Amino acid sequence: MSHESTNFAEAQAYKEKMASAKATEYARSIANIRGSEADPDWMEAKIWELVKGNANISEVRVLKGQELKDLGMNLFYEVGKGAVSEPRCVLVDYRGNPESSKVDVALVGKGLTFDTGGLNLKPTRAIEDMHLDKGGACAVMGALHGTMSLNLKKNIVFVMAIAENAIGAEVYKPGDIIKSLKGHTVEVGNTDAEGRLVLADAITYTCREYQPEALIDIATLTGSIMVALGEETAGLFSNDDTLADDLLKAGKDSNETLWRMPIMAEHRKGIKRTASDLNNCGSGRYADASSAAAFLESFLEKQGEDDKKKNPKWAHLDIAGTCMNKKIGCTGFGSDLLLHYLKKE
Repeated sequence: MSHESTNFAEAQAYKEKMASAKATEYARSIANIRGSEADPDWMEAKIWELVKGNANISEVRVLKGQELKDLGMNLFYEVGKGAVSEPRCVLVDYRGNPESSKVDVALVGKGLTFDTGGLNLKPTRAIEDMHLDKGGACAVMGALHGTMSLNLKKNIVFVMAIAENAIGAEVYKPGDIIKSLKGHTVEVGNTDAEGRLVLADAITYTCREYQPEALIDIATLTGSIMVALGEETAGLFSNDDTLADDLLKAGKDSNETLWRMPIMAEHRKGIKRTASDLNNCGSGRYADASSAAAFLESFLEKQGEDDKKKNPKWAHLDIAGTCMNKKIGCTGFGSDLLLHYLKKE
């Protein structure tokens, strides 16, 4: 290898490391802003600010408030309808490979700007840090930051599912049965299991509109994953071994460790009900991380030719333990991992 090529390789490696560091720093800085400032309006403004002037951004689509309801995204709408700042799904279409019309991957992040728990109100010592419940969406924003910095030659849709789970006279109630965009009816077993409701409609919409080859959702979703894996390893659920292996490698390379977790028949069965198709909680107190993953899996949409339709490759990253840190707030976990995944050839 010549001296010139060595310098190029070193310069490229340095550029990638700097992009990763800045992506994580960006995600952390957004996530740590408190809930009364960083409401859904504020989050949307930050996304517009982030993508302004980038030539690879073909579209920014914002589905807000009543529009969510009109589209049939009732799960999403119901979670955020009681807040002053309207819920919204912000979709950024990045086209780094204009020669291809396909979307290589969609990243969908949970962005609860503050989670009170709703009418299943969180208690003291559990509610104080709930401005960090937007960590998944912030990780996706960080990955978008890094993708633009590196000018990646892929087509990627970045989806931020943003809402505030408030309390008040207008909020949804335990026991409500809500029809999702996919058509499933969902009974609300607990208003504090709201992240999976927001993500469910966002996943279906993304599948329908963009038909990505792969879809990865990332969320501070369950305390259950912390019981299983602690605070330094995030849970990975997937319907595809190759995608799972690629994410495990990205986690190892970025020092953002993942451990693959199961979705078993019992988890899929446990979210079914007689009064509705599904419940947003499992049938018991155990394995909530797997029940939540089974719930999200139900909202994928088959795509392709009629006789060959199948779900996209899918992975769910539960980062509740790794993203939320009592000492420093949001760690920014996920941005570097996702960027390492996106960089792979």
